[in-house]
Parts: sequence; C-alpha cells; structure tokens
Amino acid sequence: MRITRVGLLAAAAALLLAPITPTPASASAPAPPAKAAADRPDFLLPFPCNSVIELKTYRGHNPDDKKIDMYRQGMREGSPVLASADGYVHENFSPGGLEIRHGGGWFTTYMHMTGVAKAGTWVKRGDVVGYMGDVGSEGRPHLHYEQLYNPASDQDADNQHIVNPVLQGRGPLVMDPDNPITMTSTNCGVSTGSSLFAQSPDRSGVFQWSGNGTAWNKVGGAAGTLYAGGAGLFATNPSSGDLYKMNGPNNWSKVGGPGKTFAVTGNSLFGLSPDGSAVFQWTGNGTTWNKVGGAAGALYGGGAGLFATNPSNGDLYKFNGPNNWSKVGGAGAQFAVTGNSLFGLSPDKSAVFQWTGNGTAWNKVGGAAGTLYGGGAGLFATNPSNGDLYKMNGPNNWSKVGGAGHQFAVAGDALYGLSPNSDAVFKWSGNGTTWHKVGGPASFIAGR
Repeated sequence: MRITRVGLLAAAAALLLAPITPTPASASAPAPPAKAAADRPDFLLPFPCNSVIELKTYRGHNPDDKKIDMYRQGMREGSPVLASADGYVHENFSPGGLEIRHGGGWFTTYMHMTGVAKAGTWVKRGDVVGYMGDVGSEGRPHLHYEQLYNPASDQDADNQHIVNPVLQGRGPLVMDPDNPITMTSTNCGVSTGSSLFAQSPDRSGVFQWSGNGTAWNKVGGAAGTLYAGGAGLFATNPSSGDLYKMNGPNNWSKVGGPGKTFAVTGNSLFGLSPDGSAVFQWTGNGTTWNKVGGAAGALYGGGAGLFATNPSNGDLYKFNGPNNWSKVGGAGAQFAVTGNSLFGLSPDKSAVFQWTGNGTAWNKVGGAAGTLYGGGAGLFATNPSNGDLYKMNGPNNWSKVGGAGHQFAVAGDALYGLSPNSDAVFKWSGNGTTWHKVGGPASFIAGR
C-alpha cells in the first residue's frame, strides 16, 4: 500500500566543483523517448546477471492483482536491485518504493527496498535503484514488483492499471502463492550492480571481470583513483584530477573537476571540494553539481546513504538532503557503510560499533579491528594482529572467512580480495575460508 509519495522537486542552482557561473537545473522531468503504446519494453529480472529468483505472490494479495514478490536464492539483505528497463524515476513512495516511467505508457513499481533511487533519476537497464530489504514488510526480505500500463499517456501515473508481467520474454506470467516460478536473471549489462573492477599493476588501464574464470575485459585507460558504488564506476584523470564516469566499455564522460575525495552511494555521487570547504552532489547531467554541505574531513558512502566527518573534531554527520545534515556520532578511526547500516571503528581501534539509526546511539558489535569493509554482502573486518578477514554475522558474532590480503572489496553481494603481494585477485565462495582465483596481478580493486 502506498503511504507517502515524493515527486521531483525544483532543483537548486547548480555549481561545478571547478567554479563557473551557476546554471539553473530543470524543475520538471523531461519526457522519455516516445514509444508506441503497445510496445512493451524488454523487461528483465531486476537482479544482477545469473541470480536465481523465485517469483510468487503473497497469499493475501488478490489473485487478480498481478503483483509479484521476488526472492533471491542465497540472497542477503542489502543485495542490489536493478532497473528492469531504461526509464525515469518519477516518484518515490513508502514503504521503500519507487516507480519508473519507461515511455509508451509503461511503468514498473518496486517496494520494500533500502537506499532507494531518488525521483528525478534517469536509469538504464541494470542500474542499481535500491537494495533488497524488508522495509514495510513482514518475514524475510524480498522485492515487491509490478508492471503497469496506461494506454492513454506515459505521463499519467494515476490512471495506469497493473498487468500480468512479461520478464525476459516469458509471460504474461500468472502468479500462484503455492506454485512459485523460478527464473535466472539475464540482466547482464555493464551496470549489473555486482561488478568487479581492477587497475593494472602500472595503473595504465582499468579492467572489468567478465564473471567467468579469470577472463577480464579492458574498459578504460590510465586512472588515478577508482570510486565505485550503486551509482556507477568513476575514475580520476591521473594528470588533471578531473572525474570521469564509465558509461560502458571504453566509453567515459567527464562529470566534474578535481576534488579532495569522492563518495558513491546507492544512487548518487558526491564530492568534496579541493580545499575541503564544501560538499557537492552531482546532478547526473554533464559536469553540473549542487552544493549540499559545508566543510568536511572525509566522506563515506553506500546503500545506507552519505556520511561525512567534521574536519575540526571528527564527529560524524549524516546527509538527509541538500544542506540538511544531522550528527550521528563522535570521532572514529574509520567508518563503513553497508547496504542498510553504518559501522564505525573506535578511535583506538579497540572495538567496532553499529549505529542504531537514532540520534547518536551506537551499539558495540565487535572487538579490535584493523580495517573495515562494507557493502551489499555485509560488514567485514581485518584482525589487527595478523590481517585475517572476518565477517560479522550479528552483534559480537564474527566468523573467519579468509587470511590476510593486500586489499578487499565488496561488489554487490560478493566479496573479493587482492593477495598480499598483489599478484592475484580472488572471490570468496561464501562458505568458510574458501576462495577462488578470478584474476592475475592488480594494483587496486573496486566493486559496485
């Protein structure tokens, strides 16, 4: 049931990280490319490539509602949810939902997510639009999904009607609570929401793992620093510091000038000005950015949102909206953001804490740690004595998942590691301390 709707608001005057004359941003959503009303988009399952999905309907739904509840086998809360076709997020609503307008009178609805993409966001099929959660639902996390159609207009979201869905060319599907349908996702575009990237040892090229064996594809040239997350893969130019976004293999576009640091959340890109005096948010168009905050020390982004430290005392603040920040805690040695939670390492690294989501209250969930790594797969921490890697299964419940590594990265709901001497990339099997080699030497890995 839709409780609260939030449409696109008029944007503030836009600013670049490199100072230029402010340019007003559009206050209304442009219409997507026209499609014939009867031309249903080629909808794919809204999950990363090769995910096995169980589709059924909730017993309490009216059988004629044509609504789907999707459960991912082996799914963890925080797994990425992808756009099933190109479109425009024209509204958000509770609980944890959004609706995408695809043109030609077609719409899709997603519910019960965290890190939901905001109204006003253009998405390509395969882009992350949120993370699997249980917002407003009961029982295990799942995704509520609908396909809707209005033969009269693709601008009218009030007079649409739900239809039996067609997914990956299969359908129209009729849901039965007692007889689920199992399908494997073919949503295998560049932006799968679960991609691993690496820089060559000499940083002269950016590569993307193919997902099979140890095969990698070159997707970009020399880069300074990689930033990856739900909103995509970004890289700095090693000469100028300018920031670029990967639109596809060897297809990059400049999105801004130099910054002190950048952070990627589930659906947005943020940057800290070179002098650290202000936080900016990329509008998603060209090199236009909006100022959304003042001075900051460090930025931390992920599915749970954007967080920044106070440069004077290290206190941590959460971004609630443009120039709207709230204090959530004191200083820490490091922070990590997962698909739906925020964690921090005490200043002396003697304990790991989890933010409760309320005020500045935190709960201790672990002992001493060296480095924290967070993402859709959860929270991981290294042992400060020997570098072994542990996974948090719950408060003060950790299990060893591997030995020491040069670096680790969480991509979607998978975990990867770079060997101690950086001569190989491995993927955690998800069981015990078993890892599989997926690549050779690299200088740095990044996941989204």
